[in-house]
Amino acid sequence: MPPNLSVGDICTYLRSDGLWGFFWVQRIDPLPDGSAAMSLRKFDVNADDEVLAEHVDDVAELKGLPLLGHFPIVDSRVFEAAPRVIGSMPVADEDLEGYRIWREAFDAGEAGVFTLALEEI
Repeated sequence: MPPNLSVGDICTYLRSDGLWGFFWVQRIDPLPDGSAAMSLRKFDVNADDEVLAEHVDDVAELKGLPLLGHFPIVDSRVFEAAPRVIGSMPVADEDLEGYRIWREAFDAGEAGVFTLALEEI
């Protein structure tokens, strides 16, 4: 069963190279086929050791790190990575510039949703 992810969640996932990656959920939009487009931003860092929700200082440090650009990805590819929610932070309007650009293009039929594995993006 897929994890229950929500807007604002900070998640970690184990990459195939043994490092832990991190992403932030900015939006979840339903798609016509019944799946969803998850608009994510990755943190510009990978870790050797897993960060857990109870590692409050590590999660706080993560929140201050740079984020990479927005990317929409089909939810099934996110769930394949078996993400774990380790924290959350609110999504402010100024955080959504990339999302808004993509959404406008998507609605006009000029943009799609990634179907690659999460770590390949």
